[in-house]
Amino acid sequence: MSEYKVQSIVFEKDMIDFQGALDWVIAHGDKVKKIDETDTQFRFRQLDPNYLKRRGYTEFRTKRLNDVVSLILAYQK
Repeated sequence: MSEYKVQSIVFEKDMIDFQGALDWVIAHGDKVKKIDETDTQFRFRQLDPNYLKRRGYTEFRTKRLNDVVSLILAYQK
């Protein structure tokens, strides 16, 4: 598989509260710059998707770590 970058870390709101998600991100040494909240998820953006696309990362996939946490991965083609 080609090189990838983590675009976002996604948490399911029905499984974790905001503070728990924030603590997880900090404990794993990830960024807390841009946080998007939907009805069902907290999304901690690591890299802007437009930035990634300009650098050839044009394919985005979700990798589930467990029932609570998923990663949005950007791949180069």
